[in-house]
Amino acid sequence: MQEAREQARAARESLDGISATATARDRLLSVTVDARGIVQDVRFHTTRYRSMAAAELSAAVLETIGRAQEEAAEEMRSALAPVMPDGIDLDAAVEGHSRHDEMLDAFVRGCLPGQQDATAD
Repeated sequence: MQEAREQARAARESLDGISATATARDRLLSVTVDARGIVQDVRFHTTRYRSMAAAELSAAVLETIGRAQEEAAEEMRSALAPVMPDGIDLDAAVEGHSRHDEMLDAFVRGCLPGQQDATAD
């Protein structure tokens, strides 16, 4: 049990450090997201966006956010795979499409029963 708690603690700590940055294919902008895919930063590298059609700019921003979210999700999968119990579809849980997604979210936030106790050791 102690080994499982240590693995869970290590996975939780590695999740805290996960972020991913994607750059648009044309280098117009970069987007950084956290482990949950929430946008943390958007940086424009040129002023070309000022003359772009709204639909074109929107497409570039959304595509770049999506690529950053995919990278963060992959890092999250890698961090969680060693500690996930058998029978849980990790991909579905990470993407929020399983009956375990609430449990996974609680784990990431450190809210599962015993997690506070585990960090006190």
